[in-house]
Amino acid sequence: MNKLITFLSDFPFFQNEKNLILHLEEFLTNEYLSRPLLVFAIQDKFPVIHLNKCRTVLGKSDRLQLYSAKLVDELIIKHNELKILPCLTVKVENCFYYYLNLGLKRNQFYFSVFSSTTEIPTEVLFHLSKFIGSHLKIIEKFDELYKSQELIHIDDVTGLYNQRKLYKDLGSLVEKFQDEKDPFCVLFIDIDHFKRVNDNYGHLVGTKLLENVARDVKSLLRDTDISYRYGGDEFVVILVDSDGQSGKIVGERILAKIRSQDYSVDIRDDSKRIKLSVSIGVAEFPTDAKNAEEVLAIADRMMYEAKESGRGLVFNTQDVFKSSLKKVIKQK
Repeated sequence: MNKLITFLSDFPFFQNEKNLILHLEEFLTNEYLSRPLLVFAIQDKFPVIHLNKCRTVLGKSDRLQLYSAKLVDELIIKHNELKILPCLTVKVENCFYYYLNLGLKRNQFYFSVFSSTTEIPTEVLFHLSKFIGSHLKIIEKFDELYKSQELIHIDDVTGLYNQRKLYKDLGSLVEKFQDEKDPFCVLFIDIDHFKRVNDNYGHLVGTKLLENVARDVKSLLRDTDISYRYGGDEFVVILVDSDGQSGKIVGERILAKIRSQDYSVDIRDDSKRIKLSVSIGVAEFPTDAKNAEEVLAIADRMMYEAKESGRGLVFNTQDVFKSSLKKVIKQK
C-alpha cells in the first residue's frame, strides 16, 4: 500500500486519457509485473459490455497478441455487472486476469483488461479504479474548457471546425507522431456537382444542404476524430490513430450514407427532395506524406482522382497506383 500511496500522491496531471492510462500501466508493470493493458471504451447507453461494440483505446497490434482473445472475451461477457464493479480478478491456471473499471468520460465508459503472474490486492485495484475515474472527470472538464476557447475556430454554417483549426491540428498531430508514433488519416471530401445545386435552387438551399451533409459526415465518426469545413462544398476529416485502410472504410461509409439520403429542402413553399453524392480522397501519415501540408495535398489530389474517374468514389494512393497500372497494361 505504501507504494500505491506514493504513486497517487506524486501523480502528475494529464490532459488526455491515453497518457493517463500509460502512466497507470507503468506503475502496474513495475510493481506487479503486469502485461501491457488492453483498454476499451463503450458508449454508456449500452447496459451490457460486449467487445464487438467497444472501441479500442489501447491494445492494437502487438498488445493483442499477448493475450488469449477467448479468455478476454469470457472475462467480459460472463460478468454483466462490470459497469458497477470497480475491479475483478479471475485466476486461470498460474495467471491472474484483471478487469479494471476506469470510469466515464463524455458518455464513454472506459475499462481495462490485463494479466499478471503476480496477484494484485483487491484493495489496490479498488483505489486505482476510483482514482483513475476521478482523473478522467478532470480531463473531461479540461476538454470542455478547451472547447469553449475553440469557438473562434467553428464554421458558422456547418458547426464544424474551420480551415485555420485544420492546419493547427495537422501540425500538432505530426509533432505528436514524433513521440508516440500514432499514424493518422486525412479524408478530403467534395460534394459532386454542387454548383448545379446552387444554380438551380439558390444559395439558401445550398447552405442548408451543406449543414445536412456536415451532420451526416460527423455522425459516422468517433469522438476522437475531427471534422472541418475546408471551404465552399469541401470538407476534411482527420481520423486519429488510424491507417489508410481504415480511412478507405470510413470514406466508403460516408459516401454510402450521403448517396442513400433524400435531402429535403423547402423551395418557395414547396418541399423538394435532392440526391447528392461525394468524391473522397484518402491519405495516411506518415505512409503517404512527410509533413502536414503534404498529407492534406495528397488527400486533395486523391479526391480529384476520384472525380476524374467518374465521381461518387473513394480513392487512396493504392487505388491510383492500380488505375495507372491498368492504363499501362491497356496501352501495351
